[in-house]
Amino acid sequence: MTPALPIARGAAIEYSELALGGPLVENPTTSTVGLTTSVVIDGNGDRVGLVFVNGGAADVFIWLDTTVSTSIGVRLTANGGSATLTVRDDFTLVTRKWFGISSGAGNTVSVLELARFKKVQALAKV
Repeated sequence: MTPALPIARGAAIEYSELALGGPLVENPTTSTVGLTTSVVIDGNGDRVGLVFVNGGAADVFIWLDTTVSTSIGVRLTANGGSATLTVRDDFTLVTRKWFGISSGAGNTVSVLELARFKKVQALAKV
């Protein structure tokens, strides 16, 4: 996992922190999704937002468990298809572990996680 990124101060982060009750960090990651089911991102109980972007040449499907298939799941279309989840709109779905599969090999899915910041996260980096 890429280290959490500090978020530049501004209206959007101030609004988000006020609405969500505390400081936030962004955790960008990538996952390669292909012909077999794989984990796109692990679950995180402190996650409040999640963005998936498919940078691959084939459609990718994401879902909450290993039943994901090219007919079951949320479709991220090839070359930039995306999905966004927020705790406000999607409740606990944003905190879940997400799996993916594709009809083509080697698709890079970029994931941006927005999570509540904890002191433990800061200590782990020391």
